[in-house]
Amino acid sequence: MIWESSYWKEDLLKFSDKINRVYLSTAYDEDIAVEFEKDVMIAMYSVRKLVEAKKISPSTELMEIKVRKFENKKEVTRLNWHRIKELYDLDKPANENMKMSYLYNQIIHSYIFLISLNNEEIIEGFYFNSDKTKDQKLFYMELKELKEYINFVGNDYPIEERYEYNKIIEDYADVARKSKKTDGIG
Repeated sequence: MIWESSYWKEDLLKFSDKINRVYLSTAYDEDIAVEFEKDVMIAMYSVRKLVEAKKISPSTELMEIKVRKFENKKEVTRLNWHRIKELYDLDKPANENMKMSYLYNQIIHSYIFLISLNNEEIIEGFYFNSDKTKDQKLFYMELKELKEYINFVGNDYPIEERYEYNKIIEDYADVARKSKKTDGIG
């Protein structure tokens, strides 16, 4: 359980800033790749914990994030997962709006997580999917979209919560939460 969410949200905002300062401006190398992957995983875990602790508004929980998807062409295994050009139809991208919970779970449980570079060898986005979706589709998220998403969550502070005791679950259930922010991104 998260008692005080500001520390978690401040770290998300630091990551959002780091995307501009480092990842969108520094030439790719192995150290940057490892640091980026760790930062994304920790950020997605943080978002998931904030959602589970009811520390963000319902409208933020329900927001959808723009990603691209690519249909699978053949079986993905531990030995070929990195050959995405062979495994997915990268010539036919389709836009998809992904729910927040689906996004962070796909990334946290990623089977494929590959960084995409621009012509200057700077990170522009990443490909991902989970062990459950690897043989169906591959997703791609632009780094600027991730930054906007992380920034939005990091700035979301609910201002009112109401709970009622629920005999069925033998605990208090959330019946209303309001936030200063009520609009989504994308």
